[in-house]
Amino acid sequence: MHIVQIRRDGDSLSGPMTAMRTWLDMHQIEPKLFQFSVISGGVVFSLQFANAGEAAAFARAFGGAVISDQDTLAA
Repeated sequence: MHIVQIRRDGDSLSGPMTAMRTWLDMHQIEPKLFQFSVISGGVVFSLQFANAGEAAAFARAFGGAVISDQDTLAA
């Protein structure tokens, strides 16, 4: 699995979540996991993808980073 993390400053969840869901729907991609954590000054979204290409495309679209994958965790 490939995990993408995206940080957004501020306290709004609905705007970023709507943009992400719209992008995912438009590209017909369904993440395996979609969660968020409220942190000081913002929110960190974590999405898990089965496909490395989908994870990389999503990370590029939203200024995020692919932080781990199954191969890295197994090493």
